[in-house]
Amino acid sequence: MLRRLEAVQRDPVNVVAPNHHLVLRNRLRGYRAEHLEALYPKRRVFEYWAQARCVLPIEDWGVFELRRQRWRLEHTVQGRRGEGYAGEIYAAIEYVRSRLEAEGPLPARALDNGKKVRGYWGFTAKATSQAIEHLWEAGELVVAYRKGDERHFALASRWFPELPPATADPQAKLLKFVRAYGVLDAGDPRLGWLPMAAAERRAALEPLLRQGVVLPLHLEGVRRHYYLWAELLPLLEALQGAEVAPRLTLLSPLDNLLWRRERVQDLWGFDYRWEIYVPEPKRRYGPYVLPVLEGEHLVARVDARTERAQGRLRVRQVWWERRPRAKQAARLWQALAELARSQGLELEPARPIP
Repeated sequence: MLRRLEAVQRDPVNVVAPNHHLVLRNRLRGYRAEHLEALYPKRRVFEYWAQARCVLPIEDWGVFELRRQRWRLEHTVQGRRGEGYAGEIYAAIEYVRSRLEAEGPLPARALDNGKKVRGYWGFTAKATSQAIEHLWEAGELVVAYRKGDERHFALASRWFPELPPATADPQAKLLKFVRAYGVLDAGDPRLGWLPMAAAERRAALEPLLRQGVVLPLHLEGVRRHYYLWAELLPLLEALQGAEVAPRLTLLSPLDNLLWRRERVQDLWGFDYRWEIYVPEPKRRYGPYVLPVLEGEHLVARVDARTERAQGRLRVRQVWWERRPRAKQAARLWQALAELARSQGLELEPARPIP
């Protein structure tokens, strides 16, 4: 499934359940968190920056070489302002390297050398934690595995000793993006998962159009110009006229389907914004609202919270796009109850909110 999705975003926010587990649970019957975590020690996955921090199949390591080159230490460390920063960070980097070389995978807390620096977000941070970020960005460090939410880091050369030499190929990364999105537009600032100006994005798609890798896609009543990954066309033609089963799915805010909010609006007429970083007085709904997909329609949004200490998944509010039918509300509550049970929780309230 990870290969089919191309990437699954990992995010530390855990209001209902971790994003990556919700994404995979919605697509794999019987999925459990340990299924993904077991792939790490088997060296079948790695984490790197795609849509954001993502889990990726190990065979795609070379696809991200261009990003790693742009994030080499001479760019990310030397480019930082602040008197003494480079010296402090390089000392921490050497310390982290030597510890991992001698001891193998270790968590960040075990690598603390007691020094502090000004971190990425302007806050004081452990020098070794900042060093780990620089090394991870440069591809020198990898997440070898996790114990709970704690990452254990290893030197990439030691953890993945058989990786072939990689070349910086922007076309390979763009093709991975095309496969991950399926339907895309040149206005997307994340196109190709590389920083590009608008003109560069349009130019990057031109060869794919000529080669027939992507096709122009006209959506009736939509002004935005879309492109379709050509390999999806036979599937779409085969499904023409098919009835979509009214299965109800609770989408995580960072689900792959929702990556491009403008596309969600254009295809489904569903205005969705992840409001977790929006000040509470300005929120329309809630900080972690789950869109509800029923068949091929986005029909509602749910504000729910996992309250582990109380052993419950609590539904605070539901907003329907249209007045729901009784069976529709019952299906939503059944889906919520199944989500609660999958985490060993009870659903509260047990019956649909009027």
